Amino acid sequence: MAFSEKLITSLNDILRTRRKSVIIIHPQPDADALGASLAWKKFLERRGHEATIISPTEYTKNLNWLPGVDAVLVYENEAIKAKCHELLQNAELIFCLDFNNFSRLEQLGAIVQSAEAAKVLIDHHQQPEPFAQIMFSDTSYCATSEMLYDIIAALHCTDWIDEDLALCLYTGLVTDNGFFQFNNTTPRSMHIAASLLEKGVRPDYVSEKINNIFRENRLRFFGYCLHEKLKLVKDGKVAYMMLSSEEIKRFNLQSGDSEGLVNYPFKIEGVVVSAYFSEETDKIKVSFRSRGAVDVNQFARKHFEGGGHRNAAGGKSYLGLEKTEKKFLDALNDLPLYN
Repeated sequence: MAFSEKLITSLNDILRTRRKSVIIIHPQPDADALGASLAWKKFLERRGHEATIISPTEYTKNLNWLPGVDAVLVYENEAIKAKCHELLQNAELIFCLDFNNFSRLEQLGAIVQSAEAAKVLIDHHQQPEPFAQIMFSDTSYCATSEMLYDIIAALHCTDWIDEDLALCLYTGLVTDNGFFQFNNTTPRSMHIAASLLEKGVRPDYVSEKINNIFRENRLRFFGYCLHEKLKLVKDGKVAYMMLSSEEIKRFNLQSGDSEGLVNYPFKIEGVVVSAYFSEETDKIKVSFRSRGAVDVNQFARKHFEGGGHRNAAGGKSYLGLEKTEKKFLDALNDLPLYN
């Protein structure tokens, strides 16, 4: 456990009094953001708190099997936007999970920032903004879900982790370390995963749900991208795909259907950087992945208003596809491509 006694005591002190709590996660929440928030909601409720999860955007449909996911409020849904405002205005505690700056929340960021409630940050990304009264920020963790397990353990409450809570934490942990394939896998994450399996989690079930349940349109979309859109540059060290909104609409994709696509080019020998550009209504969303010492976090921060981890980051562009592609190719000259 990497947290100071003072930090844990501060958290325990505010949790002793039952409060109205809101949990905020980042847009297009992945399995770690969603799993961590669902687990933390369940934990808070066990301690007698009222807890609500608000996501700026819809969560990915391939995660709709996670226990409790139907209770997540989606801010971009106009029918419940006013309710989200009311919950944030009346909240006594706001937990910010799996993101570390308000700009990440887009339109919801200013509302959360101005809310009077005390804020608690629980996150594993680099370069956090110091906006929270209590900050759990540690990049040595592979996932926010992994951090939450250690926080619950430090609070001496692991007996409260039932099978559903364990399933949420395990899903967040293994998706953020690539099912123990990425270099952020540590002995600690292995030990925590084992503890969650002891609670009844079935690793085959999680792997099947995440890796093998594709709608036909999603699989055909992946095939189209890899066959028609994949480009290799820098002597085959960099792979990228750029998709227009028209191409994406052609496949009738649901939220989250492109998840994981950016990792496929690493099956090509020699590729150390992979990028996926998808055109949306008002911007181009960018996903970066890398191998080894190639730092796409700094690359995304410098060139694409983004960030994340050394080997996994995201960003955005407002230049249109053609100019964004040129900007990306020019920017690659600043990115050392190690063997």
